[in-house]
Amino acid sequence: MADLLEALIQASEKAARIARSCCESSNEETLLVAEKCESEANTRFDKDFKTVADVLAQECAKAVIISQFPELNGHVRGEECPEIGGITIGLQGTIEGTAKLLGGALPQTTARRMAEAAHSDTFDNLPILPVDLPSINTSDIGIWIDPIDATAEFISGVRGNAKPGHGLPCVTVLIGAYLRSNGEPVIGVINQPFYNGTGRIIWGVHNGNFNLISEDIKDSQDKVVLMSGAEKPEIIEKFKAAGCMVKSVPGAGHKLMKVALGEASAYIVSQGTTFRWDTCAPHAIVLARGGNVLCYQKHVPIRYNDDDDLETKEYCNKHGIIAYINEAMLDEIKHILY
Repeated sequence: MADLLEALIQASEKAARIARSCCESSNEETLLVAEKCESEANTRFDKDFKTVADVLAQECAKAVIISQFPELNGHVRGEECPEIGGITIGLQGTIEGTAKLLGGALPQTTARRMAEAAHSDTFDNLPILPVDLPSINTSDIGIWIDPIDATAEFISGVRGNAKPGHGLPCVTVLIGAYLRSNGEPVIGVINQPFYNGTGRIIWGVHNGNFNLISEDIKDSQDKVVLMSGAEKPEIIEKFKAAGCMVKSVPGAGHKLMKVALGEASAYIVSQGTTFRWDTCAPHAIVLARGGNVLCYQKHVPIRYNDDDDLETKEYCNKHGIIAYINEAMLDEIKHILY
């Protein structure tokens, strides 16, 4: 398991480097932004977007994982379709080859910078991992990747027009491993590329009775419940009336990370606006610290071993989610809601 965790961390850092490479220029042409088609888009938004960086980060993260675990080929899935602007984005054999491909969609200086990030092969300052992690059968592993979660915040942050409390600090790279046999998440990696200017990596392992996370957790003394700004007003009011501090911050991964770190007691989504790639990695970390991510309507754990050939929208957590830090909080949520 230690080798797989290390590969997922390296993959997340490759994606993070690609994201950071976009910030070396404030020129709006740095990003090719494309609107997702109906089958790809999140129905919460009037328009949903992706960038070359999203797609390249995903394909490079996949390549890192599969190069170390060839048996996972065909079992590493991501949010983005690799085609953007009529070009199928992928890692080529050399920096020059990747830069030439990207140059069909981006200014050459930007394409070169992103290609160099994509081909970088040294991973400095990555966390030191324990060597005594339990073994795991990689033939039963599947992977979900969200290469740049909170793309709208990424775009506004790169362009320098993000609102206060929004933008690049809300961006995360999410890579989660689950068991194909039962869909349970077992490893989660959250990479914040722009945290304090240099980034940070949070990871967690949940395997049977073994649980371990990378961070020392101190739970907030306030009952902070995170919700989307588009949540139903009546649900927001129920929690406020119960004395909870309801907050809205950008990014599903960002909100789930705050639950995992104890900065929030829960994250609630009553509608189907999150996807498997949003929740898989944080779910593993939340499990490792004694919480869970449940379906909002049925109160059963979210599972990740969906068929491979579904339309993108079918990977939605269509019945909503409840992410919480402990069973006492879940009991309180049920009491408030029902």
